[in-house]
Amino acid sequence: MKFFLVRHGETEWNKLGRFQGHEDINLNERGLAQAKETAKAAAEWGHSAIYTSPLVRTVQVAEEIAKVTPVPVSKQPGLKELSLGDLEGVTGEEMRLGWPEVFSAWRSRPAKVSMPNGESLAQLRERAWQAILDIEQKHSGDEAVVVVSHNFAIRSIVGELLGVPLENFHRMSLSLASVCTFDSDDRGRRLTSYNFTGHLSPENR
Repeated sequence: MKFFLVRHGETEWNKLGRFQGHEDINLNERGLAQAKETAKAAAEWGHSAIYTSPLVRTVQVAEEIAKVTPVPVSKQPGLKELSLGDLEGVTGEEMRLGWPEVFSAWRSRPAKVSMPNGESLAQLRERAWQAILDIEQKHSGDEAVVVVSHNFAIRSIVGELLGVPLENFHRMSLSLASVCTFDSDDRGRRLTSYNFTGHLSPENR
């Protein structure tokens, strides 16, 4: 089967550089435009189902795709973003000043960090990958599905797929409204594209 991993588009917190984990932030105008362009591209994907994080910014993308390709949309809690706890809504500079030890460890040893009153990357990777395994069990080998999720969650899924250690988490970058794809069959799982944004107009990349 084929997976299309879609990152949601821009929110005001993205625009302002504020960390957003489980906070429920709507897409802004640019984010909605990105979602519509993604949906237009999805008309060619041939998917039979859409799975999404239950957070509103991903649900909005899933709903736009469903308008173009009317297939079932299922909310999967395992696809939610990393819970940032006390760091929800803060900027990188605010994190550096207010939580200097966490900031330093996050930059140099991300695998060892648990967000204050939030999650660790290991916890995120485990639940996000389990969501992928659960989705695999629901579909036959020749189907395609869309999975709408978040920056850290998708990077965690791809990292697990490729066997990338969590210590190297920051070596991956993922653009807003990007698409990653991988195949899963009896030969295993193979990443076929990463961080694709060719479906977006220049002003929305």
